[in-house]
Amino acid sequence: MSRTSTSRGTGRRAVRRLVGGLVALVSAVAVGMSPAVATPADGGPGGGGGGGSWSVTDGSASDITASYAPAKGDPSIWPKPNEVRVNLSDAQSRQMVEDCPLYSLCVRNQEADGLWSAYALYYCLPAGQYYELTNFTGTVYAQNSQTVTARFLAQNDAELDRIGANSGKNISWNPVWKIDLC
Repeated sequence: MSRTSTSRGTGRRAVRRLVGGLVALVSAVAVGMSPAVATPADGGPGGGGGGGSWSVTDGSASDITASYAPAKGDPSIWPKPNEVRVNLSDAQSRQMVEDCPLYSLCVRNQEADGLWSAYALYYCLPAGQYYELTNFTGTVYAQNSQTVTARFLAQNDAELDRIGANSGKNISWNPVWKIDLC
């Protein structure tokens, strides 16, 4: 009799854990698909402080991300970066990274359809948490406009590369799984 009640209790706990995990997953997906934040004009966090390339110039759909729901195979970063621009030409994405806003790390990568995405990461995450990359490949220039070093990490959190404060360099994305911004 005690054996049955123990296995029922264990089964109930497993179901509760499963339901809790599913709720967390659905919540994370819902947050990741929330609308992008508009670029502040005052040059504040994510603002145009490092150049005008991150602000909308012609109002086209490619300049503003309506939501952060990349297509399958497209590069993405989680949690969502402060600034995300998709469907850019190679030249547009390169210019955006080179004009990285002050206090940001700017990276880019090619989308599955051959266009490009550019990202400006601004917010520090709590210790031991990192920006996680999906579908980043190749070797592409990144710019660190922060006053601290940004680190590029393997799946096991081992440091693979770094970009010092206020500098840029080519990063080989193939082994990189995570970015430690601060």
